[in-house]
Amino acid sequence: MNASETIEFVLHQKVEGADVTPRTIGFSQFNEFNRQVEEFLSGSARVKLADSHVEILEGSYKLRVFLPASAFSLVEPDLRQLRREDVLGDIDPRRADILAKWQNRSKRDKSLAYEIRSPGVVWSPIRISPTSDFRVGAVHPWVSVEKYLFGTVVDMGGAQKANIHLRLDAEGRIVKIGSSQAYLEEQDTNRLYRKVLLHVRAEQHHRTGDLRNLQLIAFVDYTPVYDEDVLDRFAAIGREAWYDVEDAAAWVRELRGGD
Repeated sequence: MNASETIEFVLHQKVEGADVTPRTIGFSQFNEFNRQVEEFLSGSARVKLADSHVEILEGSYKLRVFLPASAFSLVEPDLRQLRREDVLGDIDPRRADILAKWQNRSKRDKSLAYEIRSPGVVWSPIRISPTSDFRVGAVHPWVSVEKYLFGTVVDMGGAQKANIHLRLDAEGRIVKIGSSQAYLEEQDTNRLYRKVLLHVRAEQHHRTGDLRNLQLIAFVDYTPVYDEDVLDRFAAIGREAWYDVEDAAAWVRELRGGD
C-alpha cells in the first residue's frame, strides 16, 4: 500500500521506569487506545474502515493503520489543520473529542504522550503531550439550538437518569435524549414503540450539524391526518392535466434534456 495512505498512532508512556511496548502495555489501555484510534479515523462521517489493516510495532506502542485512499482523503485534511493548536472547533468534532481526551490524560500523567504521523506526507508529526495546547479558537463550534425530531421511541426510562432512545425516521440511527423522571411519569399516553414528535434542546456543531447533549422539552401532539375528499379532488385535477401524456417519465426526462 502506498505510504501516503499510512497513518501511525503512537502511545508514549513509562511503565515502571521503562518505555511502554506492545509486550508491556496494559490490556485495558491497549483496548481503549485502539478503540480511540478507530473513533478518530471514522469521525462523525463514520468513515468505513472494513478495508483498512493494522500493524503493531515497537517504538513505545505504535499502531500503524493502512487506509484505502478514499478513507485517507477524508481524514488527512483534519490532520493538516492540526499544525495549529487553536483548531479543535474547526476539525471533525469526534476527532476533536479524542484529541481533547488524550491531552487531558497526558496533563494528568506527565509520562504520557501521544503522536500521530504519516510517513511520506509533508505535514509534521502531531504530538499531544503535557505541554501541548490544543483548544477551541475564537469561535465556539457548538451552539445552543432547539429542534423537532420525529421517530420511533425504542426505549424510555432509567433508574438513575431518565432518557428516551429515539430511532430517527430520516436517518435510521438512534439518539439518546435526556428527560426528567417526573415528566415521563406524568405521560398518560404509552409512547414506547410509537411514532412521536419531540421538541428538544441541544447543542449543534456549526459545521457538521451534529447534535449533542440532547434534552427533552416536550412531546408534541402530532396526529398526521389528511382530508380524503381534498386528496381525491387534487388527484382528479392531476389526471385531467396529464391525460394526453402517454409516458410521464419520458416527458420529464425530455424537459430535463436527458435521453
